[in-house]
Amino acid sequence: MAESTMRRQHLKGVGFATTLAIIGLAAAAQASAACMDAKNLLPRMSGTAPVAHLVPAVYRPDAVEGAHLLPVGDFDEEESASIVGLWQFKFSGFLPDWGTQAFHSDGTELLFSGGQNPETGDVCQGVWRKIGHHTYTLNHIAMGWVAPGAGFGIRVHIHANITVNETGDSFTGNYSAKIYSVSPTDPFSESVQVAAGTGGLSGTRVKPD
Repeated sequence: MAESTMRRQHLKGVGFATTLAIIGLAAAAQASAACMDAKNLLPRMSGTAPVAHLVPAVYRPDAVEGAHLLPVGDFDEEESASIVGLWQFKFSGFLPDWGTQAFHSDGTELLFSGGQNPETGDVCQGVWRKIGHHTYTLNHIAMGWVAPGAGFGIRVHIHANITVNETGDSFTGNYSAKIYSVSPTDPFSESVQVAAGTGGLSGTRVKPD
């Protein structure tokens, strides 16, 4: 076979393999929730072969910057404690409360209050992020009724700092909260503040059987 013919076939093979690799990477980015942890791809100081790890991520198309993978969750190979999971919590101070609280790996949080009347609203949600060693912030919003049968009219906005202990079995922290008077026509307004305060919080992890 002529050398030029062999070269063309080789280039075609390389082009086809490259195309398959690009398609595979694009599909994985859209369908999975993981991406490569770049720091672990660098050679180790000891001279051992680098080890690749997967980091939880979501695919986010962006019209300005282009599509990219956004890391989520609470991944850190050097830490055993994580806020992700189900907790039994207690609030003290300005908003005394207790119940169960779930921190999800996608950065969202869901709380079921045992101290709040279900007729006025006992479920609320938030978003969290990691800011340090076992340390997290929580941006939490509760909305509900003034009293049973009295109609919707309250918005509570809570900002908390939480630290999980080294074993990952409990957490402590503090929060600040503001209460606003709202209406069904403008339920997200924070223009009419009626009260504010601070307090502490704690939690113990609920483990599976």
